[in-house]
Amino acid sequence: MFKSRTPQFFDLKKRKIEGSVATIEKIILGGQEQTIMVRGRDQSHPLLLFLHGGPGFAQIGFARHYQQELEKHFLVVNWDMRGTGKSFSPRLLKADMTIQQHIDDIYELIQYLLTRFNQKRVFLAGHSWGSILGILFAQKHPELLHAYIGIGQLSNVEKGELISYQHVLIHARQLEKRRAISALQRLGYPPYKRTRDLYAHHKWVSRFGGDVRKGSIFRFLLRGFFSTEYTLLDWWRYYKGMRLHMRSIGREIMRTNLFDDVQTLSIPVYLCVGKYDYLSPHELQQRFFDHLSAPAKDLIWFENSAHCPHLEEPSSFLITMLRIKEELLIHKQKDLLRLKSPLGIAQSG
Repeated sequence: MFKSRTPQFFDLKKRKIEGSVATIEKIILGGQEQTIMVRGRDQSHPLLLFLHGGPGFAQIGFARHYQQELEKHFLVVNWDMRGTGKSFSPRLLKADMTIQQHIDDIYELIQYLLTRFNQKRVFLAGHSWGSILGILFAQKHPELLHAYIGIGQLSNVEKGELISYQHVLIHARQLEKRRAISALQRLGYPPYKRTRDLYAHHKWVSRFGGDVRKGSIFRFLLRGFFSTEYTLLDWWRYYKGMRLHMRSIGREIMRTNLFDDVQTLSIPVYLCVGKYDYLSPHELQQRFFDHLSAPAKDLIWFENSAHCPHLEEPSSFLITMLRIKEELLIHKQKDLLRLKSPLGIAQSG
């Protein structure tokens, strides 16, 4: 039977690069077996942990294809959260699928990574649903992070759904898309009590380019169908995990309002915003950025993206991450050298 794996790093002579890492492994987090993928050309590079979106949009199956350049500069960690993708289990209960339990899992995972790779902090990137977890974790455990990077940052989820609905309905009327207008009017304004109504709303957001600017989210998943990281059984787990997450944690997500819960962070914050994002409306991300207090913060616009700028514009996302690394690590190291050297002049050699 086909076993999942992730390709190793080789040099031009087809020898494995010394000090590189490319593994898919199972670890125990919160008493539950879960799966992570760690990839990087040099184990001394800083850790970058991704919290995927969804809920249930696990990344291990396809992430490698969009992170190859990142892997030259970071130790990139993708994690199928509890109940998703490779971490799906039919034994999970609804009580196991809370926001707080996910935050506890993140804490255990980061502790594991820091110990294994002998580092003190990680860069934490949260996408969509993962951005709720990421920013709450950053508020609670800033001592473990270099910075927090929000991608398609969620804030007031119910307010975002309302703005999203209004945008799609107005857009459908402008383009005279009668079928869309009729379907949206039957659906009515959010919030929705039924999961299928929420899915219907998101379907129309996607049709009008508010999820992925060109194409749909399935073009990212399609790369995974031809990858070695997932087996057919893993894709079945992926599907089951998305359903489990929405049933278990959907209502808690919809009640989230970070305007009330997060006013201040004590670490640098970077928000990556797609110009066409209407799953997490870009104007709401702008408002949340203005509302947030942090020692350093930056709002980075992605001009050709909607809700997934790290996947839609991977080169631009790479440039963003290299700038963040430069600002927070390389400049800091130079400042330390300058302070330690005689007369405050950095030593060379």
